Amino acid sequence: MFNKSKTNNVNLSQENASMPDMEEEQVEAVAEEEVSTQPAVAAPAQPTNQRTSMMDMISTAATKPSILSEGFSFRGEIAAKGAIHVEGALNGQIQVDELTIGARGQVEGVVTCSSLHIKGKFSGTATCNELIVTSSASVDGHVVYQTLSVQKGASIKGELLLVK
Repeated sequence: MFNKSKTNNVNLSQENASMPDMEEEQVEAVAEEEVSTQPAVAAPAQPTNQRTSMMDMISTAATKPSILSEGFSFRGEIAAKGAIHVEGALNGQIQVDELTIGARGQVEGVVTCSSLHIKGKFSGTATCNELIVTSSASVDGHVVYQTLSVQKGASIKGELLLVK
């Protein structure tokens, strides 16, 4: 659109040069007339699924797990909505919806979550609704759960307590 009006102005300037008796006001009027006769460009439609609030963005982000990579070590307290996947070392008090301890991950401390999936090493105390212990897992501590799945080969030292 802008290029066309610039082109029109160039053309008008060339016409103006060839017709020296035409005044500038008349040239401007002709330019306005040419611009107004061009078809209007429609504004782009707004997407219908556009986010309306910050809470929508936060709830969407909460579905993706936060990852503690191998070689990364964290000591402290974590409280978060959503999931955390640990491949490094985590020591402290953890309160999340889902905690997955990867095959190379190590978690030590007090854990409160809905789902605890252990593939690596866990030591401490945990309270969860669902406990999954894979064949490569090592558990040393006290875990309270409602549903349990343990694969053959898992190492469990301590106490697993079913709560209904």
